[in-house]
Parts: sequence; C-alpha cells; structure tokens
Amino acid sequence: MRRRPLALALAVAALLVTSTVAIGAPAENSQASHSQDHRVVEKMVWIQSGDHQVPGTFAYPKNGGVKHQYPAVLMLHGFGSSRDEVGNMYRTEARALALRGYASLRIDFAGSGDSKQAFTANTYTGMMADSTAALNWLIAQKNTRDKRIGVLGFSLGGKLAIDLAGTDPRIKALATWSGANENGFGSLAYLTAYRAEANANGHVVVDLGWRKVDLSKAWFDTMEASKSLDHLAAYTGPMLAVAGSLDTSVNPQVSRDSIAKSGSYDATLRIIKGADHIYLVLTPNQKLATFCINLTARWFAEKL
Repeated sequence: MRRRPLALALAVAALLVTSTVAIGAPAENSQASHSQDHRVVEKMVWIQSGDHQVPGTFAYPKNGGVKHQYPAVLMLHGFGSSRDEVGNMYRTEARALALRGYASLRIDFAGSGDSKQAFTANTYTGMMADSTAALNWLIAQKNTRDKRIGVLGFSLGGKLAIDLAGTDPRIKALATWSGANENGFGSLAYLTAYRAEANANGHVVVDLGWRKVDLSKAWFDTMEASKSLDHLAAYTGPMLAVAGSLDTSVNPQVSRDSIAKSGSYDATLRIIKGADHIYLVLTPNQKLATFCINLTARWFAEKL
C-alpha cells in the first residue's frame, strides 16, 4: 500500500484541526461579478451521451476570444438541482472563473433544468456517464487546454466529482462544495425509506420540499452500488473540499473524511463558519456564498 510522507500526513492533520477557524469575507462581492457580465461569453450547448443529449452552458472569457485556449472546469450539480445551481451559485462561479481566464461547462442531469429526460431516467450510473460525456466534450473543444481540466461538484455532485476524478486521469484538479463524498447512499440514506415502494411499483415520487422527484428502482440500486469514496483513493492531484459548519444535510465530517481518504498530496479543507449546506445563498446576506465562490475560483486559478 502506498504511504504518504510523514510531513504530508502531519500537514493534512494540522489542516483538519485548524480549518474550522472563522473565515472572513473576501473583498469581492456578488454584485461585482454580475456587473462584469460583458466580460464573459456563455453558450447553450447539447452534448450527446448514449441515446440522449445533455444540456449545458459553456462559458469562457470574452477578451480572449474563441481562438484562445483556456483551462476549464466541469461543474456537476446536486440532487434535485440544475446546472445554474441554487441561488445561481454555479452561474456566478462560471463568471468568477472567466474573470480569471478560465472556461467552464455546467450541465443538467436527467429530469433537471433543460433536460428532455424524465427524472425516472436519473440513475447514478447515468449521471456518471453524462459527466464523462461532458468531460469528453469539454476536452474536444479547440479553445480548452486538454491537460488543464478540473471538476467541481456540489452536494451529490461532489460524490460524482470525486468518482470522476478517481477514475479518469484527465481530471487535474478536484473541488467539492458540501460534498456527499461517500460510498453508497451516504447522506441520502433517508431516501431509502421510499425504496420498498420503488421496488414494488418501479418508481416512487418523493417531495423534497423545494421540488418533487420521481425516483426509479434503478436510482436506488445504482446509488447503493456506488463506490465513489473508494475510487477517490486513486486521485493524487490537488483537492479542495469546502463545507459549512452548520450543514445539517451533509455533515462537514464527510468532507474531512474524503480529504483523509483521497490519494491527494495537495489537499485543502475549508469549513466556513456559520454556513449551512447552501452557504446561506437564499438569504439577503450573500457574504458566505460569495466567499465560497471566490475562494474556489482563486483555488482553481492557483492549482489548475
């Protein structure tokens, strides 16, 4: 078994101890990023994945033009969300990246956003296949740098992101927000209460509070079989795990554990004090959400 150098192990241990210290807000604010939309180009794209097409938004800096080559980040959304993410956090992240000279691609999984598929087509293996198809598309673009591609995952998207990074060596930088970076159901285990009905009827409609989702038997079966955290051990590149100290949906300990179980020699854990699962993005005070967005953009600019 490969072992990390003692110095690295001590550095990671120190990070885990100190990362819960209160984090101040950065100078940037969300209004500033929106006021500079004229510096960002966004294009709606459709990506072939098996027998269906995946909708996405490709963003890149306007000043560089279509012929310039950019490092790029693939963004994977969370359970029951869509490609712009809650409070437009991914849309704002795409702009923060573009202002630093980075392209990005954010996609909708089956049953979400502009997807033409029903939610019953949504399975873990299907989301992984769509993520790989999106990665292939991103690398195929003439204005992206093939050897500088990263991935960002939010909540369940984090589970997908660590799986992709652990199984596809083309990923060179990995970041998660409130990541459900676990094997199997993990933080979504509460949904197994509906599994018997899905087994009996082939699917079950679940009210999440903000939307209803129609979960197929295959969704439960493929989620249970997933081994995301095991796969993460093979990833040795830079990793950033961000979580909120008050997250009641995915315990911040999950981010700590994924850092420890990754193969990364350059791992950073940031626990944002006072933040919930979505960094209070739906409240009038955007301080914590903006901090999460900007620290991630700066991290990719440094590591990718």
